[in-house]
Amino acid sequence: MKNRMLKFSLALIIILSLMLSVISVAFALGDVVYTDTRMLADNLELRNSISWHGTHGRTEHFALTMTGAGDARPIIMKGDTVFGTTRISSMVDIAQNRGFNVLAAVNADFFFPAHGGVPMGIVIEDGVYLSSPGGRNAVVFGDDGRVDVVSSPTVWKSLFNMGGNTQVNNEGQSVSLSQFNKPRTDLGGMVLYSEVFSTVSTRTASPGWYVRFRILEGVPSVSGTMMLEVVEASVSETAPAIGAGYLILTAAEASNLQHEFEKFAVGDRVRLTTSVTDSRLANARYATGGGYILVADGVRADPANWSNALRNRAPRTAIGVRADGSIIVMVVDGRNAEHSVGVTLDELTDEMLRQGAVFAVNFDGGGSSAMSVRVPGEGNATTISRPSDGSERGCATYLLFVTDATPGGPARNLGLRNNGVIVLAGSSVDLSLVATDAGYMPAGVPGDVQVTTQASDAHIDGLRFTAGSVAGADRLRLFSPSTGALGYGEVFVLNSPTSISVRRAGTTTPLTSVTASPGDILEFDVVASFYRRAVISQIHAFDFTVSGDIGEMIAPGVFQVAETIAQNGIIMVSAGNRSVNIAVEISGFADMTNHWARAYAEFLASAGITMGISPTEYGPEREMLRGDFILMLYRAAGAPAVDGSSGFHDVPEDAYFAQAMAWAESVGVVGGAGTGLFEPLAPLSRASAFTFTYRALSVIGIDVQSGTYEDLMPFPDADQVADFAVVPTATLIRLGIVEGSNGQLIPDSTLTRAQMAKVLSMVLQLS
Repeated sequence: MKNRMLKFSLALIIILSLMLSVISVAFALGDVVYTDTRMLADNLELRNSISWHGTHGRTEHFALTMTGAGDARPIIMKGDTVFGTTRISSMVDIAQNRGFNVLAAVNADFFFPAHGGVPMGIVIEDGVYLSSPGGRNAVVFGDDGRVDVVSSPTVWKSLFNMGGNTQVNNEGQSVSLSQFNKPRTDLGGMVLYSEVFSTVSTRTASPGWYVRFRILEGVPSVSGTMMLEVVEASVSETAPAIGAGYLILTAAEASNLQHEFEKFAVGDRVRLTTSVTDSRLANARYATGGGYILVADGVRADPANWSNALRNRAPRTAIGVRADGSIIVMVVDGRNAEHSVGVTLDELTDEMLRQGAVFAVNFDGGGSSAMSVRVPGEGNATTISRPSDGSERGCATYLLFVTDATPGGPARNLGLRNNGVIVLAGSSVDLSLVATDAGYMPAGVPGDVQVTTQASDAHIDGLRFTAGSVAGADRLRLFSPSTGALGYGEVFVLNSPTSISVRRAGTTTPLTSVTASPGDILEFDVVASFYRRAVISQIHAFDFTVSGDIGEMIAPGVFQVAETIAQNGIIMVSAGNRSVNIAVEISGFADMTNHWARAYAEFLASAGITMGISPTEYGPEREMLRGDFILMLYRAAGAPAVDGSSGFHDVPEDAYFAQAMAWAESVGVVGGAGTGLFEPLAPLSRASAFTFTYRALSVIGIDVQSGTYEDLMPFPDADQVADFAVVPTATLIRLGIVEGSNGQLIPDSTLTRAQMAKVLSMVLQLS
């Protein structure tokens, strides 16, 4: 219990120090503009950051910091075998199945793509030596919790023949080698394989010499001995299986090392001695290979020998060790201009120095870079970075942060499910609480959690947080008096978003201009983002400024258009120093104000089907002309191309309605020329209007059931409808388009422009 309290007190100190810290203002590539910090364990912090550079753009990066002793500890894991790669989510599953309580994971060493993903560097897993250093740098985790960077270590293996075969005296013969569980090449010398290399075979692709040893005593380690017995010595063109409890020594025939293999015969007893000169490696509990050393003894490494292939801006993974022994692991997304441009090795080195690293090594990057985290409140880890391949890439080794703390019991730690949510100053968001138990697994959230803020003008009502005016991460204290569960969350407060998009309420299309009619009420929604992250906001958090005699804001986001026409102006929507202008044009017809047909006329005008008799007048009570109505039907049909002209003598070829008349005749809207006259400039009777409309329905694409004379019966003047107009009129009555005038059909009276607007508008709304 005393140890647990010590760890818990340490966690409080760390968290309180986080509360007092300020957001870093610089990153290796640009300024840090956003951070989201949360504790994964009492000594393990996760920080997600976004930085911005005026030239290169956006970079998203993730950092895990393990600060001193506590519940979290680092381990290195390879997959089930040295040969083969494993995706990060699968590696977490493997670790969980082996009994580890995984908090986070990142990719580690580089690997040989052409050789099944064998790691290039050393692998030590829980004290067991799995693969040799291969001349690569190493990151070593000791039993005492110390983390060291070891430059290009070598682990030597010596096989000493103690004799045993009575026919061949090999006693005293010895062989030295350094390659263990690495790909065998034709000229690469001898390699020793253990069963953990592959369950299939040695994976060798050319003829070679093989000596199989049975393990009598010991396990592979970087410092120690094993006793072996030779059970087979052969030359083979195929790769033999290794098998549990055996080692295989091999070299390609092309390497001309036959004399080395002649030192062993079946029945010989052999002592395998493994040694390393670096004590840090000799005491390693875990180790992984790494790439270039970026920082050594607090000094930037000389990049002169860095490969040009690794100098470009790309996704990166790196580990750093501070003077106090704390670890910082970074994953930087890249190769995605919209999301993150990545960093160069030079910039990564700068960042490690800025983070206080006295030693730093880059791990495998590019599509391999990935970070998986069990976010507080979730039962499983998820990949929170964005691998540049678009999906997780199989990698060689992984650095995992695990805890030996036992899950179970009541809530101990509190947090926010929506931690890091971005809120515009003055706006509100509902906080979503999570809780974890002593083993950092999900637990029930106590019902009496109290939330307090450090911002003087922020407000919290229950779990409703209203942002104050101070920009930056507002750290909230979460506490349950009944259980003692404690934690912290963050809400990122903005004064100025980086993007504002205005939309008509209920729509999703961004708005830059709007055409309105006198007296209209326009309701707006505003969507904001911050460096491509969504921002929580309410309409009252934005300022609306009106320029021009176009109307006024009558409520937040609600604009009433002035009772005038032919006016233009601007509505500027702003928050902080970001704004967007909406151009407003008041159109419409002065003689349609408060007219029953106003909506119909404006609908047809907006659709380009009809125009007013002048820019400001519609002429609703004017008689509709026959030729004009055909033109309206033609436009309603989409103004299709038509060849030739109509057969009517009184329709000049240069008349504005000539093409419409040719179309109407070709599709049967109007009858044949007959007498050769159409009288296009004569007033249009209601009966003719109903007939032309009925004939146009199928052309426009409206399939209806025709009406009958019975549909006319409710009207006292039904007998006045000419035979040619009975079915058309009845059909429009059945469709609800024709309702009569003062209870009568008055088929021979002239159709007004207002009545025409209603008929065509209702027809178009059927399509």
